[in-house]
Amino acid sequence: MRKFIALAASAALAWAAPAGAQEAKLKAVSFLPLSLSFGVHFKRWVDAVNSRGKGVLQIDAVGPEAIPVLEQPNAVKNGVVQMHFGPPTFYTGVFWEGEALSLSEISVKEMRANGGWAYLDKLHREKLNAVLLGGGIGDGIRFFVYTTTPAKSDDKDKPMQGLTLRSVPLYKAFFDSLGARTVSMPPGEVFTALERKIVQGYGWPAWGIKDLGWLPVTKYRYGPGFFNVHTNILVNLDAWNKLADAQRKFLTDMALWLDDEWPKWRAAQDAAEAKIQQDAGVQFIDLGEWFKKRAHDAYWGDLEKKSPTHIPALRKLVTKR
Repeated sequence: MRKFIALAASAALAWAAPAGAQEAKLKAVSFLPLSLSFGVHFKRWVDAVNSRGKGVLQIDAVGPEAIPVLEQPNAVKNGVVQMHFGPPTFYTGVFWEGEALSLSEISVKEMRANGGWAYLDKLHREKLNAVLLGGGIGDGIRFFVYTTTPAKSDDKDKPMQGLTLRSVPLYKAFFDSLGARTVSMPPGEVFTALERKIVQGYGWPAWGIKDLGWLPVTKYRYGPGFFNVHTNILVNLDAWNKLADAQRKFLTDMALWLDDEWPKWRAAQDAAEAKIQQDAGVQFIDLGEWFKKRAHDAYWGDLEKKSPTHIPALRKLVTKR
């Protein structure tokens, strides 16, 4: 907490509108350490920005050791930091509509073309005081349910009954429908909870369980994969407006560059992550298409209750027909 207060104070004092061609410096915070899982790829993008943006714009990125995960969305909203990298599930307390990205069936490039991205950017600006700059990191990677003990895989009604699963808003409606009890906690607390049997499983993408230290206590992976990983790059709206036109264009161009680069990064890591789990003996259990359908139906239904105006419109823009 002392680190957070110190960072807030220094950011408030240091951030000012760049004058003329002066190089802009932005502070960014990531929901994961920059050496782990999706945090690695955010750092990869930041490094590309800093290499190409000398004299124009530089990003100083830090991880959750600087600001706790659940405090990060408010930190970017209030300008404590100027950028945030993380999934929309961590800012559902501010607004729910960002979770349409987690249910998307089309790429960021397609959303930019059909108006879906502009719609979501407008909502981010209005409700989170942030520009939705990019969201490609994670796109195309699915989520699974991982457990330390076997679930009732022959029960299509409540296969997770009797299990307590670590959850976030993204999974809760689905996990409830599977009969599981749910507990909310940030990623950094999951290993201890698994080790102490406080939870017997968790939802997470196909990547990263080794990086986060969860692999030794994970025995089963249930699919097929569901949802879509979206870790967004947000820019505080006030900071964005203070940037020069050339600096805003540069950041936008780098977000578009990421749209094209990300599929190459993803392909290189997909096979490696699958082999990591296979070599560790994690058993994959395919429960059938009903599993994925229930996940999507449960969350769309939950979101439509929370946002009956925007979610139906967004659903049309982010799903295939």
